[in-house]
Amino acid sequence: MKNLEITSFARILCKGLKQFLKKQNIKINNEDFRDLEDILIREFELPYSQQTQTPTQLLNNFIKTIYKFEKVITPKDLGIEAHEQIMIWGVFKAQNYHD
Repeated sequence: MKNLEITSFARILCKGLKQFLKKQNIKINNEDFRDLEDILIREFELPYSQQTQTPTQLLNNFIKTIYKFEKVITPKDLGIEAHEQIMIWGVFKAQNYHD
């Protein structure tokens, strides 16, 4: 993924997670989501073979740590746009794993 694509990917994931948490009546802090966006960008700037977590794992770790939310989210919980982006990321990772 290119830098612009990574930034867009991170923003889409954050948007989907915010919407999900609001539906769960969780009060969110925008500063937390700026931090999450930075975490996502740093992880997905790495070569695919060095990425240690999936997008959903990163999001689940974030909500568990920051919001003490124990329910496990899936890509589908994040809305259509985020779900599609995660699936595309998975295809790219599979195709480019050895880069």
